Amino acid sequence: MGKILIVDDEKDMCEVLAQYFSSEGHEVDCAYDAEQAIHKSQNKKYHFALVDLVMPGRMNGIDVIRQIKQDSPKTKIIAYSGFCDLDIADRVVNAGANHFLTKPFKQQQLSYLMFNTN
Repeated sequence: MGKILIVDDEKDMCEVLAQYFSSEGHEVDCAYDAEQAIHKSQNKKYHFALVDLVMPGRMNGIDVIRQIKQDSPKTKIIAYSGFCDLDIADRVVNAGANHFLTKPFKQQQLSYLMFNTN
């Protein structure tokens, strides 16, 4: 199955998603801030990255998306956030994300986007 990196400063969110995808047979790693996510993605190639846009610190999810795409252009990225407007959606796509979801979402929605779309 696939290697998945989940990037979210909310540990509960990371754990719920990690448990779901692990139970589906995927290898899952969590990163709780942008720096940790970039470090993990530079040391391991992932098939998928699920990236929350809002994180504490000097870097955000868009920075993470750009860096992952630079280091591993084939990684499929789904970004998500609790809010959305056209400017944010445009910035996410321009950074290299394949899809964008607004929270709350269902785990099955992520699964569908990951495995049934380009």
